[in-house]
Amino acid sequence: MVEPKSRGVCGRIGKVLPVQLPTGEDLVASLKEACRNNGIRYAAILSTVGSLRQLTIENVIVSKTSKTGADFGPPKVIPGPLQVMSLEGFIYDSAKGEMDYHIHGLFADTDGKICGGHLIEGGNPIQTRLVIVVGEIAGVRMVERLDEESGHLIMNVEPLQ
Repeated sequence: MVEPKSRGVCGRIGKVLPVQLPTGEDLVASLKEACRNNGIRYAAILSTVGSLRQLTIENVIVSKTSKTGADFGPPKVIPGPLQVMSLEGFIYDSAKGEMDYHIHGLFADTDGKICGGHLIEGGNPIQTRLVIVVGEIAGVRMVERLDEESGHLIMNVEPLQ
């Protein structure tokens, strides 16, 4: 039997930040700015309601050059308006110590057709409104590092020293 590699570090929910992101601004950039302005370094998206003028995402593709056999494909731009059906992800530190993100979402077009993927910063302008609730993850450090085994950047959760 293979031993599981999963590991957890106990943290807690700190501040809860409900915020209306500005019309016309990028969803990811505005979310990062709201976290920065409110002293939130590590966070999880708890809930979202709103719409986008367009969506820019990446999806997983089969890759013969990746150690895992999968990688992100080229960005796709999907014209809107698009209703946010679900949004989930994290705010954390990059390997360089800068604020970074990993956010996935599901979106519906005007015909109800659903699409989704990994959001690309700078390509997701807010349509009319977008209200998002973010929960600070306190008591831990969340940082992305290169995983030698997979060749991908992986988020690591570590106890605060």
